[in-house]
Parts: sequence; C-alpha cells; structure tokens
Amino acid sequence: MLSTTAFARPQMREVVMDTISKASVAQLQHVVDSFYYQFQACPDSLFGWIYLGLEETPESKTEEKTKESRDAIQLRYQDRVYDPTHKIGDVAIDIYVLGTRWWKDQHLVTQYVLTTSPNNFRKAHMTAKYSGTSILEAGDMIITMQPLADGTTKVHYEFRLVFGRILSLFISDKTWANAMQWRFETIFENVIECAETGTVQYRFRGPKK
Repeated sequence: MLSTTAFARPQMREVVMDTISKASVAQLQHVVDSFYYQFQACPDSLFGWIYLGLEETPESKTEEKTKESRDAIQLRYQDRVYDPTHKIGDVAIDIYVLGTRWWKDQHLVTQYVLTTSPNNFRKAHMTAKYSGTSILEAGDMIITMQPLADGTTKVHYEFRLVFGRILSLFISDKTWANAMQWRFETIFENVIECAETGTVQYRFRGPKK
C-alpha cells in the first residue's frame, strides 16, 4: 500500500487547445452538434470523419504492444441507447489493454448541453461517466465558440479525463502522450477541418514528437 501510494500517478489528464477558425459560428455549431450526436447515438460512424487517422495501422496490428504503443489502450463499442429529448447517450464498451480485454460491457453515459449567450457566444459541453469508477471516474469535452468581427470564430477546446484508481496506475506520462493525448488533439483538429472545408482528409496520425 505504501509503495502504491508513493508512486501513484495523476488521475486527471487533459488536453487544452485554442485556435481561430475560418468557419462561422453556425458552421462550427453544425459540426459540433453532429459530432456529439454521433458520439452518443452511433459512434461507429465517427471513424469516417472525426476519428479519421486514429485507427490502427498495418504495422501496429502486427507489432508487439507495449505500454508506450499508440494502440496500447483500445475501446470497442457494443450496444447503444440514446435519449434525443434530453441528449443522453449510453454506450456499452469493451476496454482492451495491450491487446487483451480487461473490462467488458462498461457503460459510458454522456449528456450534451448547449448554452448560448446574447452575444452569440456558444458553449457545447458533453459530460461523461463510466459504470466502473476504477476505470474512469468522469470526463468532460467542452468546445466554446466566439464569433469575431471578420466572420471567423475563436474556438477553445478542453478534453478532460479523471481516471479511476486502477487505470491511473497504468497511465504514465509517456503512455498518455503516445496512446491517448494525440488522439484527442486530432479530434479537435478534425472538427475544425470539417467546419472549414466540409470534409476531413485522411492523413497518417500518430503521437506528436
């Protein structure tokens, strides 16, 4: 117990990014709404645009996985239930670590709330909780959009996870950077690209050096 406590890793990890998008607030809002809806109701469809570039490569499928591999942790979606009235999603997920299923049928429950201020400042906030708190205690994805005078939009992005006690012991700084952080950065980049161009072009993605 003393050893575990002494070397416990931080449970909270986050990605925070800011950019000026050439898209209007309306364009960005449309993309964000579509992203959140599909995440909650039909997450497999995201692999065609928001998750583009996050999938395994031919090389990563055959190589031996380590804690520092880009695919050290994988989520595989199972059942989905969506409440459109309250924008609440419930997705069953199997969690694989180093290619082995560690947890089965873990439920990720999310809720999406959009707030708009009189100056058209918009905050799209999705909260998440897992059924197994030893894996993940909570999560937040926040995308705020502020229109600028020249028709562009100031966008602020926050993705925050609070890992449970068991999984946080596995997530070192290097594991976070190589297996997870770059994915959440790519998601934001793909949101912006889709809002500006109407599509997302495939390109190789991986940990940022």
